[in-house]
Amino acid sequence: MAALTLDALINPKAGASSMIAALAGAMGGTLGIEDASGKPLLLIGPPAGPARVRIALGDCTLGWAIGPPASAAAIAALLTHLAAKESERRSLAAEVLHLYREVHLIEQLSVQLAAVLDVSAVGKSALDQARKLIAASRGGVLVMDEQCGRLRPVACFGGDQPPLTATCRLTASIIERGIAEIVNDWEADPRAEESEGVIGSLICAPLRAKQRAVGIIALANDAGTPYSAADLKLLNTIAMQTAAAIENTLLCVEMVDAARNREQLAAIQQDLETASAIQHALIPRIFPPFPERTDFDIHAQMTAARSVGGDFFDFFLIDDDRIGVVIGDVSGKGVPAALYMAVTLTHVRTIAQQGTMPEECLLEVNRLLVREEVSSMYATCFYAILNTRSGELCYCSAGHNPPYLLRTSGTVEAVAKAGGLPLGMFDGFGYTSASVYLAPGDALFLYTDGVPEGANPALEDFTDERLVASLRDGMSLPCREIIDLVMRDLLAFTAAAPQYDDITMLAVRIARQTGL
Repeated sequence: MAALTLDALINPKAGASSMIAALAGAMGGTLGIEDASGKPLLLIGPPAGPARVRIALGDCTLGWAIGPPASAAAIAALLTHLAAKESERRSLAAEVLHLYREVHLIEQLSVQLAAVLDVSAVGKSALDQARKLIAASRGGVLVMDEQCGRLRPVACFGGDQPPLTATCRLTASIIERGIAEIVNDWEADPRAEESEGVIGSLICAPLRAKQRAVGIIALANDAGTPYSAADLKLLNTIAMQTAAAIENTLLCVEMVDAARNREQLAAIQQDLETASAIQHALIPRIFPPFPERTDFDIHAQMTAARSVGGDFFDFFLIDDDRIGVVIGDVSGKGVPAALYMAVTLTHVRTIAQQGTMPEECLLEVNRLLVREEVSSMYATCFYAILNTRSGELCYCSAGHNPPYLLRTSGTVEAVAKAGGLPLGMFDGFGYTSASVYLAPGDALFLYTDGVPEGANPALEDFTDERLVASLRDGMSLPCREIIDLVMRDLLAFTAAAPQYDDITMLAVRIARQTGL
């Protein structure tokens, strides 16, 4: 603002000259006015007068009134009063202009922040506006990282880092108390050693949103120009707008991430559903599978613990008298187990349908799986060939649970062990087979370990003993009903506890002489 001069005050455009002329005429019509340097500014009447009275604005001399003592004193008093009023008017106008500028810049900041969805850009916009209103040589914005719970710098000017570090005690105090602070003598403050570089004076405010601090904004003046309460009020206003913008930005980022995660989960779920459909397409799904055959009955069921599983089963006619039955369990769960299951089942089916004996079939499958070098994966497997005319069952087990024979005599017995190691573990080990005969009406029940190891809420297993009891209760039932009975008993025992393993069962029965 330009300094007030006596020349500007008595200028005809200012309106004071007419008041001076009227007052001088009323008091005798003789008057002279000089500026502080003695330069004449106004002369009314003869240039004579014994008195010279000072015209002042506070401690500053604006000029002199010259004339008769009473006239000079009156004119000096009038001009001193007018000077004070003009100074007050100018000061008020400057304050209004400053406030308008502040409001305008803050309004600009609001518009800018509303269009920004990046935390760093929000911090930069806030600092750009703050330095236009508050004198600062350096500044910075730190924002709380929700993942690690620590402040991190997102924007700064005047240096590579904000004037306050994230670990500074002043920073921690402002975040904890949520109150802005001015430090006009930073060197005398005990926290000065924790600052970034030399600071003369400092002003900082918390970024608060929804009753919590999400960060801090700090300005520093290296020259030590003191900050005022008005500066602090202004920085608080900027801080509130910045905090709201940061909160909105973080919310938008969270919403975008959530939407992206939902899309990813939907894609994964779709992939799992596709994988599950492919897996189920690999195993028999239509029962009865051979409606034209009356010399045997067969049924199977698989319940995966997840969308896809590692259990598998299969059966196929080798010739008019022989049927092959397969059941297996891959180590692990989920998609990897399902992929390994598909490979294993494909190998078993391809080799077995050539009429290869069980021990030779599993030996070749093991060789192929070991050669493929699938790390840490293996599969247990039981493969048997049942001659429906003679009742001979020739089988080989690769580390699988021994099936049960359900005799028409009322006994339930496990088949003798014969075979070798699980498939895919080691090469160079042989497999052996064994034979047992099924009389007309006898049945063979195959299963995976998800049956006896099904657990109740007390983490107690269903056990082989309970499985045998269920089989004994249903030994005279058709194969489908045997499996249904075991499943009902298992579900009743587990009492809706989570299923942790796949459950697979297969039953085949030689027809009685009089029919099934």
